[in-house]
Formats: sequence, structure tokens, C-alpha cells
Amino acid sequence: MFMIDLGADSYYSLLGVTPNATAAQIRQARDGLIRELRERQRREPTRRTELDERQRVVNAAGEQLARPARRAQYDQDNAHLRFFTVRTAAAPMFTEPADRTAVLHRMLRDHFAARGTGLPPLSDLDRTDFSADHSPNRLLDELLAQGDNQCHSTR
Repeated sequence: MFMIDLGADSYYSLLGVTPNATAAQIRQARDGLIRELRERQRREPTRRTELDERQRVVNAAGEQLARPARRAQYDQDNAHLRFFTVRTAAAPMFTEPADRTAVLHRMLRDHFAARGTGLPPLSDLDRTDFSADHSPNRLLDELLAQGDNQCHSTR
């Protein structure tokens, strides 16, 4: 699901869940974020205090939203944040970041092409002209060398 967050701080946007998420979905999102933060603590020991604080905030948000009575109180106290919570914003086909990137690139390419400006291809799969590509490729270089040797030996 593709979601947008308008930048307001809410427990829902912090956890990346919708306001109608179940308690199990909230716990799952919280646990995933905690695992990610613990992994980052191992990789980035200099940021340990910052990541510990973020972990405490994520735990507090998860506990608040996972308990029905506390969640109802939070929703009542923060009714204005419902305008800024995470919401579904696109069709389910855009679940992967690569899909969104490909569509965005295609739209930009078409936009610039209409104005006479080219946009480089997103990957070599989209390229049609390799004449300016002089990057070494061991396998191709070996094949070319073999081809040259065969041509010289038949003369």
C-alpha cells in the first residue's frame, strides 16, 4: 500500500499504520520498527542515545495505540491529527518502491521529451545506444580478443 504522511506528528504516522489498524497490526509495526532500531544501534554505536530515545518513543506509541481504552483517549485528545495521518493514496499496484520509481521516471521522461530535453535512461535495460559506453567488461573483452585472434589466424 502506498501511503502519504503530511508531516504532522501522530502515533499513527510514527508507526506507519492507518487509524483503523488492529491492535495486532500496531504491535507488528512497533516490533518491526524496534528490530530496525536495534539493528541500527549495532551498526551505528555513536548514535546509540538518539536511537534509544527513538525506541522509547516508538514503544510508547505502540503501547498507547495497542490498548483500546488508551487508544480511544488518544484519538479523542488528538482529533485534529486525523487530517494528517497515514492514508492510502494510490492503487495497490504501487506496493514496491521500484514500481513507483519506474512510473515517476516514465512521467518525467515523457514530460522532458515533450519539451525537447532528454532524460537519461533509468537503467541499461532502457538504453538503446551504447556507442558512448567504454566501461570495461571482462567477459566481452575476452570474447572480442578471441574473435580478433580467430580473424588473424585465418589470414
